[in-house]
Amino acid sequence: MKRLISEGLAKARNAKRFWVCTWILIGLSLLQVLLNYAIDKHSPSFSESKSDVSSVIFGMLGNQSLFMAIVPAMFVVRDFTQNTVRNKIICGHSRTSIYFAHLICFDAVAMFYHIVATLSSLIFGLALLGGADSLAHGYVAYYCVHSVLLILAYASMTMFICVLIRGVSGAIIAYVINTLLSTFGAIAMIALRNHEKLVDLIKCAVLDMQTTELLTGIESPGEYPSMFLRVAMPLFALSYIIALPIIGVRIFNKTDLK
Repeated sequence: MKRLISEGLAKARNAKRFWVCTWILIGLSLLQVLLNYAIDKHSPSFSESKSDVSSVIFGMLGNQSLFMAIVPAMFVVRDFTQNTVRNKIICGHSRTSIYFAHLICFDAVAMFYHIVATLSSLIFGLALLGGADSLAHGYVAYYCVHSVLLILAYASMTMFICVLIRGVSGAIIAYVINTLLSTFGAIAMIALRNHEKLVDLIKCAVLDMQTTELLTGIESPGEYPSMFLRVAMPLFALSYIIALPIIGVRIFNKTDLK
């Protein structure tokens, strides 16, 4: 499996779209900081509502699922469209090792994007907005840990869908499904608005909604998620990370590769 992982990472590293997405993320990080700076500067209450680095450092998390949906096309989908996955099996690699090698590569690239986006926002935010002391807040530390779980959960879901569909459309559908889940989740929350616990469970179950809850807490101190959400959301994210690869491997092992 080590060889498969090395090959997968090399493919990603040498792919032009990988670096294009990296620079787009850096550019978007700068743009969000500049927008915050411009809004603060032209706000009538500039001195009272000034943004700081903590309000932008994780602002790209919600956009990263789009870039992560592009990643599988580099090495997951291409293995099926070019039929190289059969060659790997013929060479003696098990389907389980192929699946997990792809997943580890995907996780590595996804975490690279997350680190790039976070560090870019941190550097630009400190330079233009300041507020380094706000980073010592306990919620920021909680967010750092939870954001990693969210990224890995997004990766597990996208990988699972790409293996199910085994085509270029899989990467696109993976992103669309996240959006649809958020839409249906929002509708369900409206219908169940009188049932607080069920609403909280929906927020935990939908990854994009977890992201929204976290970003709201960062951008609006005093509006942190409840203690139930702060405990349950990481557990739900962890269930994606563990359950989807297990199910995905079982399906992949029974798939007829033509």
